[in-house]
Amino acid sequence: MTTQAQHPVPVVHLSNIKVTLGKRDVLSVDSFTLQEGEICALMGPNGAGKTTFLKLLLGMILKQTGGTIQLFGQTLSPLNQKLLHQLRRQVGYIPQQSLVAGEFPLTVREAVATGRSATIGLFKKLRPEDWQSVDHWLEELGIAGLAGRCLSEISGGEQRKVMIARAMAQNPRLLLLDEPTANLDMGWREQIIQTIQALYRRTRMTFILVCHELETVPACCKRVVLINEGKLQADGPLEEVFTPRRIQELYGCQMSLSHSNGRYFAIPSPIPSTSTL
Repeated sequence: MTTQAQHPVPVVHLSNIKVTLGKRDVLSVDSFTLQEGEICALMGPNGAGKTTFLKLLLGMILKQTGGTIQLFGQTLSPLNQKLLHQLRRQVGYIPQQSLVAGEFPLTVREAVATGRSATIGLFKKLRPEDWQSVDHWLEELGIAGLAGRCLSEISGGEQRKVMIARAMAQNPRLLLLDEPTANLDMGWREQIIQTIQALYRRTRMTFILVCHELETVPACCKRVVLINEGKLQADGPLEEVFTPRRIQELYGCQMSLSHSNGRYFAIPSPIPSTSTL
């Protein structure tokens, strides 16, 4: 007697999704699946629906959503808050901006420790093993020397690392990063890209990474999903998704792709010279 091979349960599976905010349809996804251990970059122009897509996976807009959202093989529902909370604990989230205002008197170590609340519950005292996890990720991300500093005293790039450490201290199975290099200078942008790449290679966890620029996609990311006007328009390797024609249609300019060390860069086509300014 033969048995059929078991297909792995996807980390994310979306089917017939439609998100309506007010009277406007802002996201429509026929099907999307992400397997365990994949790293996927979600890209598209401003207002395309990228952040809405992440909110969907965080269970933040379930009442405005039709269709089926499954995380780790279980269906999200606004009617089952207990299950929603259990699944949400397994999803780490790094927003574009710091979750803690710079003026708030938290040290770096205390800020990272707030990530453990998703595991042990709000307002519960952290155990020794919780602090061990906090200190482990401070060390892993190279910010242990900042542990006693106030958040208001460190740079924007350092704060971004704090938010990554905070999410990892949660011990998630899925990590969502919303433009983690936004508003950083060139040096810090590259540091954060390298941090994400090292983190993925070390953990082989499942990642969804919202990117705004081609050069911010880490070399380890082999899958890009293009979203525009709330719809998924392409899915595959970056060089197949971002064809010259699509770049022209999306951004209104002609650009070509350059490739080096597993990374891609967009190069504008020369502007024809004219006799008048």
